[in-house]
Order: sequence, then structure tokens, then C-alpha cells
Amino acid sequence: MTTIPEALAFAVQHHQAGRLHEAEAIYQQILQADPNNPDALHLLGVIAHQGGRHDVAIELIVRAIALNPAAAEYHNNIGEVYRAQGKTEEAIAYYEKALALKPDYADAHNNFGIALAAQGKLEEAIAYYRQALALKPDYAEAHNNLGLALSSQGKLEEAAAHYRQ
Repeated sequence: MTTIPEALAFAVQHHQAGRLHEAEAIYQQILQADPNNPDALHLLGVIAHQGGRHDVAIELIVRAIALNPAAAEYHNNIGEVYRAQGKTEEAIAYYEKALALKPDYADAHNNFGIALAAQGKLEEAIAYYRQALALKPDYAEAHNNLGLALSSQGKLEEAAAHYRQ
């Protein structure tokens, strides 16, 4: 018989490979056995977000956060849901929480930068992109985002260097 951690690992493999339907089915099975499994709730919420069902995503990830408030990934991902809805202030609050829990979380730094750039706060966004890159130098998305922000400021040579990265 498969344990919940084994099932979760299998579901994550499907999820990462883009087989969302298969992953979702396994997350649902995990929740039938353990309705308060925060990882299954969170990842089911991520799938809901990926499918554009943002209200469902928020409901699931909020439940996961209530069960495991120290999981920086949960806070970052609910921030992503809010950002997708254009609710930048809410997104920023969750990115701040994610970074308070895990200061070396490159994805949260990058996502925070995206939200700040959307508010027109390019200098602050640039600082977050640079921090993401300090933590993860090969982070292609952060290089691209930094390039976009620098390009918006007319710093084309520096932007091009980041695009090349």
C-alpha cells in the first residue's frame, strides 16, 4: 500500500510534468484519506490557479496556510494567485510573508519584483530581481524581468546583458 508521502511525491511528479489531471486526482485521493493534508491542499490550489479557477485556489491555499503557516511556498503561491487577479497589494502582502519566513527564497524575490514593477516601482522591483539573482545566479526569469525593468529605464546595455544571461 502506498503511503501519503509516496502518493504526494508521485502526484508532484505528474504535476511537474504537466499532467495536471493525474496530479489533481492523486491530490484528491490524499485529501480523502487525510482531509487536512496541507501539501495536498496547497498543490491542489496551485492546479486550480493554473486552470484559472482563482477563487478555488485561494480557498484551498488559505486552508493550507491555516494548517501550516510557516510554509513560505504557500504564501508565495497565494501571492501569485492574487497577482494573476490584479490584486497587487494582496500579492505583495503574501510575498512579504514568504520572505519573512524564508529570506533566501529567490522565487518570492522575483515575484515581489514583478508586483512592484506592475505598480510602476521600478527601482524597488530592480532591487528584488537583483536579490533573486544573488540567490540564484542562473535564474532565467529573474534575468529577463531585470532586463525588462532596466530597458524601461533606458539602460539598454545593462538590460541586454541580462537578456543574454
